[in-house]
Amino acid sequence: MKISKIEPQKKNKQRCSIFIDGEFRVGLTKEIIVRFNLHEGIEITDREFDEILHQAEKGKIANRAFRLLHFRERSVEELRARLIRIGFDNQLVEELVDELIADKTLDDDRFANAFVNDYTNLKPRGNRFIINELNKKGIAKEIIAKLVSTRDERKMIRQYVKKKASSLDINNPKERQRLVRRLLTRGFTPDIVYEIIREW
Repeated sequence: MKISKIEPQKKNKQRCSIFIDGEFRVGLTKEIIVRFNLHEGIEITDREFDEILHQAEKGKIANRAFRLLHFRERSVEELRARLIRIGFDNQLVEELVDELIADKTLDDDRFANAFVNDYTNLKPRGNRFIINELNKKGIAKEIIAKLVSTRDERKMIRQYVKKKASSLDINNPKERQRLVRRLLTRGFTPDIVYEIIREW
């Protein structure tokens, strides 16, 4: 097969239309064209063409992955599931995810640490919330257990109650119950919630 023409696309200057033996075959990014040293007049085999298509499709998946990661860090499972849900080929997604893990772009330890830090210091939530959310994001149970063991739920609950005490009458049973509900919906451990509330 001979590349007969490489023509920049009108709607996207970063892509070119590739013509093989006089017929349009595929649109490729300039990055792929440079990487494979494609130019008019060269001969390529079916196998080489398949590899070019393989890398072009993986590049498309990588672009989408980096767009998703630009908004916020994601767990390995979260990114994998999102890319497959979009409709990309499972095998290509796995290849890309393995590469992103290898170069530390994806790192479940780092992701889980940042997640726990946010929900400890910025938007305090309890251990039940942390465990549930990190399980859903596919984080390994050992990582979750290690992080949860570093948190002081009692201290967090006391801080929350102290903050709310000025606007609530904690001696009023209805308001106490409302406070308990708020703490429970934020995923704090029920036994610890009731223990701390009894201190007030």
